[in-house]
Amino acid sequence: MSFLGLSVIEIICLSVVAVLLFLFLLLLCLGELLLSLSLKRDSFIGKIVSKETRRTYSNYKIDLKWWKDYKLEEVCVTSYDGKKLYPMILPAKEKTDKVAIIIHGYNAKYQEMNKYAELFYNLGYNVVLTQNRAHGKSEGRFIGMGWLDRLDMLEVIDMCVKKFGDGCKIDIFGLSMGAATVCMLSGEKLPPNVKHLISDCAYASVYEQFKYVYETYTKLPAGGLTSLLNIYAKIRCGYSIKNADARTKLPSCKVPILFIHGEKDTFVPYSNLKKLYDTTPENLRHSYTFSNAGHAESLPYNEEKYTQIVKEFLKDDYSELN
Repeated sequence: MSFLGLSVIEIICLSVVAVLLFLFLLLLCLGELLLSLSLKRDSFIGKIVSKETRRTYSNYKIDLKWWKDYKLEEVCVTSYDGKKLYPMILPAKEKTDKVAIIIHGYNAKYQEMNKYAELFYNLGYNVVLTQNRAHGKSEGRFIGMGWLDRLDMLEVIDMCVKKFGDGCKIDIFGLSMGAATVCMLSGEKLPPNVKHLISDCAYASVYEQFKYVYETYTKLPAGGLTSLLNIYAKIRCGYSIKNADARTKLPSCKVPILFIHGEKDTFVPYSNLKKLYDTTPENLRHSYTFSNAGHAESLPYNEEKYTQIVKEFLKDDYSELN
């Protein structure tokens, strides 16, 4: 028996090959879609987050006009993999060797960090505001989710030491993805200039965070989607989102770290704080929670208390913490 000169076995083999090819192309398309949704510059999820942030600027006390009274200096830093990054420097009111590095969140702009810049500026710091890879003017097609950014921050730290002197004292603050960056950076070999780390509403695992987002905002099989995203991240972005886990780095932390989180955070669940805190050396870990604050809302919720907590931590007075 044959069809078009082909035997039944040949027809079956060709059909199987056609199905496999179709499935392969489908996975390719789905993988590219997931990258566009999640990890590409100006990703779809990122645009949604940015749109919601802009809609509720007042909730976060974001005031872009705050910057008009200050002159910032743009510097160029080359990342470990050759990308040009452009941190912005707000010089202190008076000459000092104190430096605060402020790391923004997912698809955010450094200008949206005005309240955190103001906090450190009023404490007498030179303020360095990052533009993470694939954000703002900085180069890069794919977002690092903190994992690649942790290595970029080593170059930013090195720039600060060169600019502000070998004896400069550096404190590092991060919000959301920036907070995850701080946690992932904590286990790297940091120079003695780095004195304190502050992580506000960080996720522990990139994989778990995307899985949670997919589960929360789609009705699709989140485990399968996240696993496929992981494969494509390894191929296209140069890192595994499964390996991008702050809990693998925090046990090697060598400086005091303060974890801040809002208990009503539904974007990066409050449960992440315990995951991070529990893997950090006991003598270095500190935490403070804001009971009625949502994601990235701890400072806006109670700016006075937030400022007090940060000030106490930075002067190594932990009486108000834990």
